[in-house]
Amino acid sequence: MTDRGVVYDLGYVPHEGARLGKPGAVRATIKDGVRRVLGLRRRARKKVLPWILFGIALIPAIVFVGLAFFLTSFVPEADSPFGGHADYYDLAGPVMVIFTALAGPELLIPDREEGVLAVYSSRPMRASDYLLARGAALAIVIAGFLVLPQLLMYIGFAAIDSDGFVQTLLSDWPNLWRIAVTSVAFLVGYGAPALFVSVYAKRLAPATGTLLGILVGSTGLAAALSESGAFAGSRYAALLAIAQHPFALRDWAFDQSSVDSVVADAGFGPVWSLAMILGIAVIAGGLALRRYRRLM
Repeated sequence: MTDRGVVYDLGYVPHEGARLGKPGAVRATIKDGVRRVLGLRRRARKKVLPWILFGIALIPAIVFVGLAFFLTSFVPEADSPFGGHADYYDLAGPVMVIFTALAGPELLIPDREEGVLAVYSSRPMRASDYLLARGAALAIVIAGFLVLPQLLMYIGFAAIDSDGFVQTLLSDWPNLWRIAVTSVAFLVGYGAPALFVSVYAKRLAPATGTLLGILVGSTGLAAALSESGAFAGSRYAALLAIAQHPFALRDWAFDQSSVDSVVADAGFGPVWSLAMILGIAVIAGGLALRRYRRLM
């Protein structure tokens, strides 16, 4: 034994590149989140479900545009299962429920399970920055699911319209803001419950099951309670149909009405749906920030 110290040369080299600060850390966290949700640079089994769902949302739009190009008798509004931009959300909505139930927990839970939140907090990031970055990653991917098929149909049908490409784009431009409003409604309406559950759940599978139960089961529960008339003001139970509120704003944007809507049948207009979506988002965001300030 010796009381003399030993110095080891570990080859430490200080960082000589640009110091990007908090913006760089946030961008890196967003990029990592997008990769994680889509299964990029991960095992094959992590890629299967996200890309299958993406195909379900995108392929019908490709098929409709292709049919309209090759078949002169094909009229999208009459011959496709979906009459147009508004009705296409009837396909995209259920896909978003499943995708969000998978993606939300995948963004937040593994970091807590693997104990890497300390790595994020060692960077110039606060809890709010981390949550905003993860939320932005989810928003980017969901926006791709919702907007890309709509833009494909918007541009594709205009390209083959007999009135001319530019003329058709100009005449159909109001659909762009309607698509934007509806897509934001779906993003916030489904993303906020995903954030709320993922902040408190400890495992991926139970979190996904809970989200599906909330988004799918709440509609049936709301219908049963609002139609029972068992208590005063029972019609307000229709507002518990969380998954239907984005559709209510879709109907408002495209000036149409849904055939089967618990919220509309109870006499609630789009303002109520907007209030529910924003209220859930504010509550979910506040609770998430409160918890992550303790964790980080």
